[in-house]
Amino acid sequence: MKVRRTSLVDDVVSAFIQDVEDGKYESSKKLPSQKDLAEYYQVSLIVLREALSKLSAIGMVSFHQGKGTYLNKEGRSSTSSDFSSLIFHDVQNLRSVIEARQLIEKETSYLAAQRRTNEDLLEIEKAINGMRENFDQMEVFAKWDLEFHIAVAKASKNPVLQRVITLMIESYRKQVHKFFSIPDVVERVFGEHERIYEHIRDGKAEEASSIMYSHFELPERVFSLMLEEK
Repeated sequence: MKVRRTSLVDDVVSAFIQDVEDGKYESSKKLPSQKDLAEYYQVSLIVLREALSKLSAIGMVSFHQGKGTYLNKEGRSSTSSDFSSLIFHDVQNLRSVIEARQLIEKETSYLAAQRRTNEDLLEIEKAINGMRENFDQMEVFAKWDLEFHIAVAKASKNPVLQRVITLMIESYRKQVHKFFSIPDVVERVFGEHERIYEHIRDGKAEEASSIMYSHFELPERVFSLMLEEK
């Protein structure tokens, strides 16, 4: 499997995470040797070891002295579950997640404008088209809204940021459609997504970042009002 040369270490991390999502590696099972992994991802052992260190730092793999490297048990799903249990105990936690997404996605959109590929642009555009076709279907519209943000995170080519954003999004995916029942929200969100996409497509990092940051002001205000009503 050949990876692109942007940052080889980050590319290996991204490719590994995708392989985990695709079921190539089993949870709690020993991974192939570092030599075999380096050959599979077509990188040097030095790059492979740095990538494994990053994967260990985000909890995906663990090193066992004398035994090898293992994919952690339910690494992604358990973390997502932890996020979910944290968020839905009260509105304050959900508001905190929105605030965190605002800060993080401001940066991923900036990086996406610098690093996006044609394939990334097609994924972002696909999400926008999905939203456009489902203005009257709140749950479907909400699904494509979240897919838009995941696609932008993927285009940033930073696997750690992509993973964090995906976990936050997955933790409340089933609830987000309620936000779109508020009058005029659908049109506003769609318009902002189009503008973010255009700036990413045109390589305008500052503009994409600025709009993404302001994009979260409305949901932040909504959850602030919910707190005041409690």
